Amino acid sequence: MWRNAEKMIQKISKHLSISEIELVGSFSTKKKRPADVDFTVLLKTPKNSKEKWSVDMVIAPDNAHGRYISEDVHKWMSQKYGKKNYISFKLK
Repeated sequence: MWRNAEKMIQKISKHLSISEIELVGSFSTKKKRPADVDFTVLLKTPKNSKEKWSVDMVIAPDNAHGRYISEDVHKWMSQKYGKKNYISFKLK
């Protein structure tokens, strides 16, 4: 997974103005869903910018594995917040 994350970061770096990337991962095998490697991407902003925002994003391939990940996200959100307390819609 680490190598795949590195490849994805290289692809993203070609399209975003990035100032820093931090890879965060765990080698714990006790996790219920050890399906990903997390990384934080800090985008370049104008000096003295007071912007406050962040986005959680999962990037997965468009194949059976990606569909499994998408379904698992919906399952996780439903379990964590309840079916009536979260929303999902497609942007594209």
